[in-house]
Amino acid sequence: MEYSTILLAAGKGSRTHLDYNKIFYHLDSQKTVLDTSLDVFLNDPDCKQVVLVCAEHEIDYIKSLYADPRITFVIGGDTRQRSVYNGLGAVLCDYVFIHDAARPYLKEYSIEQLKSALKQEDACLLMVPCVDTIKMVEGDYVAQTPPRETMYRAQTPQCFKTSLILQCHKKAMADQRVGTDDAQLVEWYGKCPIRVLLGDEENIKITLPNDLLNE
Repeated sequence: MEYSTILLAAGKGSRTHLDYNKIFYHLDSQKTVLDTSLDVFLNDPDCKQVVLVCAEHEIDYIKSLYADPRITFVIGGDTRQRSVYNGLGAVLCDYVFIHDAARPYLKEYSIEQLKSALKQEDACLLMVPCVDTIKMVEGDYVAQTPPRETMYRAQTPQCFKTSLILQCHKKAMADQRVGTDDAQLVEWYGKCPIRVLLGDEENIKITLPNDLLNE
């Protein structure tokens, strides 16, 4: 199944306490976070395009690093949601994977699972079960405790029929609504089920200094 990937690399990553964008951090493999995230898609022959969404002040430098003709470079927006929308404008395939460049540990078998799901579904994503008890809080007090067995943590890639997620982004923009991830926009506007696939605990998003130490 052919698809495009939107790879989001325009964030600052200030919580890692680095003085540069965390996507340029070198892992033990000597490849950067961005190199590693790109490779897993460029090594898949079904991935026909990677839309690399970059910060405006970094796009020329990033362009100088990669010559693969499958990579399309796009300037990101002032929010993650706007960056995805900008990327969607360049997508060529009927299906799109939306992935955080700061998740460099995505496994090939997870991509295969997602591709297989898209043969029957218009939307799917990777999730992992919560191992902690989750409390809903109002003010400074516990409001309720939802059943832990129904609580999952969302990961990326989140994968969609391109026309579906583009329509949902347009509606969210018109309503001035901001979701915490792309799947939430489909929950609001998509009127279709979102298939959940079991993710991998190693598929972390590099966010805090300890995430750099654990690589």
